[in-house]
Amino acid sequence: MKDSKFKVYFYLCISVFFLILAGTLYYSFGYNYDPKTGESFQAGAIVLRTTPRDATIYKDDEIFKNNGFLGGVLSAFVKIENLEPRTYEIKVNQDNFNEWRKNVTIKSGQVDKYENIVLLKNKYENTPVLPDLTLPIDGKTYIATNKNELLFQGTVGVESGLFLVNIRDEKYSLVLDETQLSLMGEIQDVKWTEDDGRVAIETTANLYLIDLRDSNRVYLVSTDVAETLSRTPDTPVYLFDHYIIFGKDNAVFSFDYVNKEIEQVGTGINNFYVYQGTLFFFKDDDTSITPALYSINLDNPTYSVRISLMPEGFTKKAAFSLQRYGGRLLVLSNNTLYLIDRDAQTRKINSGIKDARFFQRGQRILYYNNNEIWVYYVEDKTSQPIKSAGENELLTRFSGTLSNIYVYADEEHLLYQESNSFKFTELDSRDGRNTFYLTDNASGRGIFYLGDGDLVYLIGNDNKLYKIDLREA
Repeated sequence: MKDSKFKVYFYLCISVFFLILAGTLYYSFGYNYDPKTGESFQAGAIVLRTTPRDATIYKDDEIFKNNGFLGGVLSAFVKIENLEPRTYEIKVNQDNFNEWRKNVTIKSGQVDKYENIVLLKNKYENTPVLPDLTLPIDGKTYIATNKNELLFQGTVGVESGLFLVNIRDEKYSLVLDETQLSLMGEIQDVKWTEDDGRVAIETTANLYLIDLRDSNRVYLVSTDVAETLSRTPDTPVYLFDHYIIFGKDNAVFSFDYVNKEIEQVGTGINNFYVYQGTLFFFKDDDTSITPALYSINLDNPTYSVRISLMPEGFTKKAAFSLQRYGGRLLVLSNNTLYLIDRDAQTRKINSGIKDARFFQRGQRILYYNNNEIWVYYVEDKTSQPIKSAGENELLTRFSGTLSNIYVYADEEHLLYQESNSFKFTELDSRDGRNTFYLTDNASGRGIFYLGDGDLVYLIGNDNKLYKIDLREA
């Protein structure tokens, strides 16, 4: 009898143990029981990371968690757990900031991540930079390749001449005074080197080189080599540390403007572009339907390398521009964008394009025209929202003219100008994009975002230089 009671007790304990274990496992795998429907479901979650970190988060108009000071210090993430499958309205806000909101539809067992939520203030003040400096009203402001610097001809205080403004350092200096400029003649155009350390100034009479990194030393180019340097109009000239690359009669030449020496780089060249010390070109005698792109290293121009065949229909006589990142090439020709991958295969991305560039990490390409902004995914994007390599995504389309388009430092937002309004928008398209206005006082003459921080510089309607601090308290 005692043995029977013991066995019953033992099996009862075992049964309870397994019931508890089953329940523990049931909930540990995210399953919940809905008493209203009598059904089980696997719970989901929403993970958020916000800037500012102490923002208030709402779930269906109820405060889920106010990070406060300690919450913002202890964790950058907020996790809303045990969510039954349905749609939730999520809002993130803070006093004096624009509200971020999305409708998030949770499926069974799903975790949705929003790790790049950035709030901007309702209103920003345009802070004057270099208040004694007024840019010329006629708009002759020559902006550097990387837009960190600009040149303009005008008057600052008691000084008149050609001035260099360093936007990043918020400083300016006189490059050439009015007397020097009068000897050179009227400026027709200004071109910058790739490193922005030197400029070529074309006047009505001559071509000059100014070395901005060597006490603004001036080199007179065209008097010494006028006959050789004369070229077909619109033929590009490329500037480097101490030499110029230019084309003439289907040949490309290098002119050392310090030592006054000319060297022929290549012949039989139909069309060319120079980027980061490499000459890219199409051969004049290539009559094939699919012309090949070649390159020559300007440091060792003894032989050329065939890079890739271009797609059928590519016009080799059309002017083209090119960028390189991590073994990939981005080619823009006839308003059509092409990508040459590391395997030397070329694919057409899109047509009707005004300009394009790689994101800083090279995994995506930003391209646009006057009314549309697109992103092309060079590689798979494994973080949410997930994207596949080769995917083209239209970010925005407007009837107004788009300009001054930049990728924000986190590479998950864009800054762009539409007409006179400057805006900030997220790339995450789930349930639409949150877009915030920065200013409606953009003159269109110049907006500068340097790509690595929170400062935006702009030329106001009064021709003064201002800045906006996106992290302004």
